[in-house]
Amino acid sequence: MTIPKSGDGVSLETLETLMMPVIISSEKDLKAVLAEIKSGKDVDAAQLLYYTNEVNQNNLTVNMCASMVKERGDTLKTATQKFG
Repeated sequence: MTIPKSGDGVSLETLETLMMPVIISSEKDLKAVLAEIKSGKDVDAAQLLYYTNEVNQNNLTVNMCASMVKERGDTLKTATQKFG
């Protein structure tokens, strides 16, 4: 994975390459915690707090990625309107 240098354009492919491993890792962590809770064992408050934290981290990760893609799209739209 190559991180673009300052001043280089960032393609959607680059965004995907940079973000997908982070999203996949976050979802795996979330699924692992959920599987532990669904196993039927007693769940204490600490486990529920940990699960809530994992959900929040996953939500934040996905929202940040979505914001980057939206900003990229808005930039392309603005550039197209100026030169089109």
